[in-house]
Amino acid sequence: MKKWICKSCGLYKKIIPGHIKSGRKVFFIHNADNMNKTIKKGVVVSRNKDILIILSEGLLCMVKDIDVYPEDAPVYFVYNMFGACECPTK
Repeated sequence: MKKWICKSCGLYKKIIPGHIKSGRKVFFIHNADNMNKTIKKGVVVSRNKDILIILSEGLLCMVKDIDVYPEDAPVYFVYNMFGACECPTK
């Protein structure tokens, strides 16, 4: 998780959904039906604007990038506990 710490302010960098690229391991919420939601793990295969195609357990899933969370990123609890970086991106 050290790579998520901002060198300027020392807080954790926010996740930028548009920066998630092919080959990245991610977690996402899968809606099997409108009642059952499960968290799945997969690998991003490709991107089309804001839609990611993710390979998970042998199935391809289409998920909006804002609903995807990188595997190595800090969880939301960490941002709430320690704060999130507000430095301008370079």
